[in-house]
Amino acid sequence: MNPHSDSKPESVDPEHTLRMLEIEMMQQRARRKQASARRSNLRAVSFLFLFLVIVGAAVAAYFAFTSGRVDEVRTRDNTVASPTPAVITRP
Repeated sequence: MNPHSDSKPESVDPEHTLRMLEIEMMQQRARRKQASARRSNLRAVSFLFLFLVIVGAAVAAYFAFTSGRVDEVRTRDNTVASPTPAVITRP
């Protein structure tokens, strides 16, 4: 820095200014590329997770419907709920 005096201020070197600007632009470009790579990785991981959830649900549905448990639950629910009241006879 210049001390407070009557001396002439330093002249700005245009070559130095251009080099500094170019370095700054390269750094910004590198940061944007890193951010883009992180976003694409996150997007790929989220699609993989969604795919695994859908495949897991399909496998669970397949085993639920092929094991016959659904039919057992349906028949059990139909026998428990009766629309007509039971007739009680006294001995």
